Amino acid sequence: MGAGAAEGDVDELPDPNRGPNPEGDWTSHRGGPGHARYIPDGHEFDGGELEAAWSLEGAGAGFVAVADDTVYTATDDGVVALDAADGTVRWESADIEAGTPSVAGESVYLSGTEVVALDRSDGSVRWESEFDPEEEIVWQTVAYGGVYAVVDGTLYALEADDGSVRWKKESVGSDDEEYEFFTAPAAANGVIYSVTGAGLIALDPETGAEVWQKGTIDSQPDTVYATSEAVAYPADGSAEWPLRDARTGEFVAVGYGFSEIAFGEEIYVGGGSDHGYGGGSIRGDEYSWSLDVLYTYGQAVISDETVFAYLTRNGGPPNPEWRDYDEHLVALNKYDGSVKWALSKDDAPVGSIRAISGETIYVDNDGDLVALREETDTDSGEDGEENDQSGDSEESDQSDDGEDGEENDQSGDSEESDQSDDGEDGEENDQSGDGDSDEQDEHQDGEDDGNTGEDDTDEDECPCPDDDPADSGSGSGSDGGSGSDGGSDDDGGSSSDGESDGDGGGSSGDDGNAGNGDAGDGNAGNETETDADDVPGFTTGAGLLGGALGLEWLRRKAGVDEPTGVNEPSE
Repeated sequence: MGAGAAEGDVDELPDPNRGPNPEGDWTSHRGGPGHARYIPDGHEFDGGELEAAWSLEGAGAGFVAVADDTVYTATDDGVVALDAADGTVRWESADIEAGTPSVAGESVYLSGTEVVALDRSDGSVRWESEFDPEEEIVWQTVAYGGVYAVVDGTLYALEADDGSVRWKKESVGSDDEEYEFFTAPAAANGVIYSVTGAGLIALDPETGAEVWQKGTIDSQPDTVYATSEAVAYPADGSAEWPLRDARTGEFVAVGYGFSEIAFGEEIYVGGGSDHGYGGGSIRGDEYSWSLDVLYTYGQAVISDETVFAYLTRNGGPPNPEWRDYDEHLVALNKYDGSVKWALSKDDAPVGSIRAISGETIYVDNDGDLVALREETDTDSGEDGEENDQSGDSEESDQSDDGEDGEENDQSGDSEESDQSDDGEDGEENDQSGDGDSDEQDEHQDGEDDGNTGEDDTDEDECPCPDDDPADSGSGSGSDGGSGSDGGSDDDGGSSSDGESDGDGGGSSGDDGNAGNGDAGDGNAGNETETDADDVPGFTTGAGLLGGALGLEWLRRKAGVDEPTGVNEPSE
């Protein structure tokens, strides 16, 4: 028994009814304390309506956590907290060399050379560990009032409020041998999961007492994922992921994924190498599908009944037929793999998914963090002005609910006016008249399909590059790449799952104001018919890359640059 672990009975654990706290759709760097990139109930996005709400230069490579309308991520300059609505910087904590944020209570926790807790209100340091590790800490898991991390082979449980050691476990014994911990932990079902040379282990979060231990492994994976249904980790340096029952630890299936998989309660999703991109049942064989995109990789997010992934090429012969969804953000039916929609990087600022929270998809677009949302009837203007123009209105409702803030709803032939105050230095205008609106539909439903080789796309069809993209019925698989993080991906690679631990220089934007309009006058409705105005989903302003991203999109629009048999792992 390792140091600090308490012996004794463990009552009714693991318990699927005891979810880790905090709860939310993306409170930690991979979605939640289970790290399985799984959202039980998520928004159903319309890909044809997605546009950039804001972007932050140089912040796309980092892990992201979202809580209480605030986005937390790391940049080259430290850690930033952004307003989820418009991307303005709420605070920046410089010189914090840590990433993988997790939010709980009044703190945001990160790992790097140490584990650090920052105050969510201003980014000040609440506490920092003093491990002085030989190797960088992969990530921390925050759950059950504790912060759990593997440091140089020892699993630590720290108190979330002050960082003191609740318990530590240096090793576990099996067959008269002692094994250190390999993997950064995951939390679900009232337990903490990790992996040693003796196999997968479940521990009581309060005491460190061993609940069960299953299997033996030859490799040293550094990640483990968990939901209420299953626990998975990469095995033996391959693309195979043994899936075990989350309550008993018994083997149930093998998932396949180049570098990683995502899974929920029923289905896992992964891909890469020469077996396409696909999904399968965690239990039984009810679901098995494969998308015909050989040598294609994408970090999936399973949200409700949809799989979201940004697919990119990952080696293999340069056969154009296999490039159907290269550099596309796709939405797939998780049960059969059929394509709901696909959005090309040529048409929108898409990229690897960093988070999905509420009605926003956060992606890494060429190193910039971009918030994608479905387009709305109102466009943001300078200093918080929002304009909604329509025709022949007879009523004007002007409200002003705070200091120096005005909201105007102006229409022709107005007979009534009601004013109140509703924001600080923010104006919202709703103007209508008899003229035609200059707004254009900035998403493209059949035009410019991302140069995938398809011609004459029907405007009513989704921007899918293939009339029949789903190839269901065949199981997905992968025999290339590293099971832990041997594969390179579009994210740059890290010790955990191919993502970068908060790299990329972040900027706070121009002046903290979202959407400055075309001429900087805050009137988003007064658009001019220029090429820049036709860029889908882009505005200029604080925290936005309107100029740089817009030029890049125009450049692209102009045409510049174009395993055999799976055996159950031994117990």
